[in-house]
Amino acid sequence: MPDRFTLGPWQVQVLSDEVVGQGQVRKLEPRAMRLLAVLAQAGGEVVLADDLLNAVWPGLVVTPSSLYDAVAQLRKALGPDHIATVPRKGYRLVTPITPLATPAGMTTFPQEAASRAAATSSQVGSGIVEFTDPRLGLRSVAVLPFVMRGLPESLSFLSESLTGGLIFELSRQPGLTVIALGTMLTFGQKHPPPQKLADDLGVRYVVDGQLEQRGEMLHVTVQVVDGRQGTQTWADELTLPANAWHATAAVVVGRLARALRFELNDLASQETPVVASDAEVQARAFAAQAWVQLFARMQTPDTNKRATRLARSAVALAPELSQGWMCLSYADWRAGQYRWSDEPRDEQLARALAEAERAVMLDPRDADAHYVLALSVGFYRGERLRAVEVLRHCLRLTPSYAPVYGLLAMSLERQGRHDEARAYCDKAFELSPLEPLRVIWHCVRAEASLATGDPQGALMEAQRGMAVNPAYAQVYLVGAVAAWRLGAVQQAREWVATLRREHPAFGSLEAARTIMERTYDPAYVGQLDQLMNTLREAGLPTQ
Repeated sequence: MPDRFTLGPWQVQVLSDEVVGQGQVRKLEPRAMRLLAVLAQAGGEVVLADDLLNAVWPGLVVTPSSLYDAVAQLRKALGPDHIATVPRKGYRLVTPITPLATPAGMTTFPQEAASRAAATSSQVGSGIVEFTDPRLGLRSVAVLPFVMRGLPESLSFLSESLTGGLIFELSRQPGLTVIALGTMLTFGQKHPPPQKLADDLGVRYVVDGQLEQRGEMLHVTVQVVDGRQGTQTWADELTLPANAWHATAAVVVGRLARALRFELNDLASQETPVVASDAEVQARAFAAQAWVQLFARMQTPDTNKRATRLARSAVALAPELSQGWMCLSYADWRAGQYRWSDEPRDEQLARALAEAERAVMLDPRDADAHYVLALSVGFYRGERLRAVEVLRHCLRLTPSYAPVYGLLAMSLERQGRHDEARAYCDKAFELSPLEPLRVIWHCVRAEASLATGDPQGALMEAQRGMAVNPAYAQVYLVGAVAAWRLGAVQQAREWVATLRREHPAFGSLEAARTIMERTYDPAYVGQLDQLMNTLREAGLPTQ
C-alpha cells in the first residue's frame, strides 16, 4: 500500500493521517485513515464488513456501529461519492486511486503520527478508543477520576475502581465514544475546567465525581457537564455505608451509565439532522429518534406510532442496521400486545419476533435487541425459560440494564417467588430511579402485595405506577383488584371502566387472560384466577 495517493481531488497522506485538497488540510482519526487505506488497497473491489472490522480493529471486539462511524467520518471529510455501500456485504471505493512517491524523510512515521498510533492501540474493553483529534461527535464522553475527600488509605483504590468501572460500562453502550482509562488516569486528582478538558480531548461530555467520607458513611456526588456549553446536564448523589464500598461502586456505575445513555441519545436525536447525503448517517439518526420514543418516553399509542414511523425509515435506508430492526420490533410488539393497531394481533407479534431475531443476528452484542427478543419469546410465544435466559444474557452484556431486572422480577412474581421479585424490583429502582419503564416495576410490586395479602400496599404501588404512566393498562387492573378487596367499590369500578374504555387489550376478562396467562408458571395460574375473579366482581365483562 503506498504511503501517499490521490483520491479524486484529494491527496491522501497515510502516515500523517491527513488529506489535502481544495485549499484545505483535513485531519482524520487514525482508525478512519486505516479504513481508507484498506479500501484503497482493494482497488475498487468490495471489502466485506467483517474483514474491515478485523483489519481496522485487530484483536478487539467492536460493534458494527464502529464501522458505520468510521465510514461516516470518511464521507464527511472526503465527500459522499467516493465510498459505496454494498448492501449485506461491505464497502468499496468507487473513485480510482493513483499512488504517489513518498517524499524523502517520510519513510517512517513522524513523531506525532507515532504517538497517535500508540494512543489508538491502547484500548480497554469493547469500544473504548483514545483519540487525540477533536470533535468526536455528540455522544462522546470523558470520565475524570473521582476526587477523594477524607477517605482513609484503605479506600484509596475506590477512585480508580469507580472510574474504570464506569468507562468499561459506558463503552458497552452502542454509539458512545469513550476516552480510554489510561488517558483519564493521567489527570489524577487535579482536574482542569470541564470545558477546557472537553475541548482538549474533543468530547462533548465530561463526567466529574467526588467521594467523601462522613463518619461511617460514604457520600458520592457525580455530575455531567456539557463541554460545548459548560452547563451541568445531569447530577446525582448517593450516601451509603463506607464498609459497603463494593455496592457503592456497582450502584454509581450502573446508575450513571443508564442515565448517560438517556441523556446522550436524547440529545443526539434532537441535534442529528435527519436530512443527510449519507443514507447510513440518516438511518442512524432515525433509529436514535425511535430509541428515544421507545425507551426515554412514556409508552403510549402516540409515542409508539412515532417510533414505528422512524424505525421503518431507518431500516429502509440501512437494512443492516441492528438498532433500526430492534426499534421496529419493540414498536410492533407494543402495538400488538396492547392492541394499538387494527392489524391482527398474532400477525403483528409474529412479525415483532422475527424483527427481534434479525436485530440480534445483526448485532449479538446489542443489549436492547436481547431485551426486545425476551419480550417476544416470553409474552407472545410463552417460552418463559428461554425469555429468562435471554434476559440474563442481556445482563452479561450490560449489567446496568435496569429494565431487565424489572422483567425478571415479573417472571419471579408469576412463579410465586414474591420476595425475590421485590428484590429484583429494588435493584431496578436503585439502578435507574427515573426510568420511564419503572411503571412495570410498580405493577410487579403491586401484584406481589396482592399475592401476599397486602391490598393496601398493592393499591399504593398501583397509584404510583399510574403517576409514572397513566397510559399503562395493567396498573389499573391490579389497582382495581386492590381497591375492591379494600372495599373501595367506587374506585375499583372507575378503574374497570378505564380499562373497558381506553385499553382494549385488558377491556375484558378473556382479553386480559389471553395476554397474562402465558407469563404465569402453570403451578401459579391460581394466582391469576383470583385476580380474574375479583375483576369479574368489580364489573369487568367476560368478553
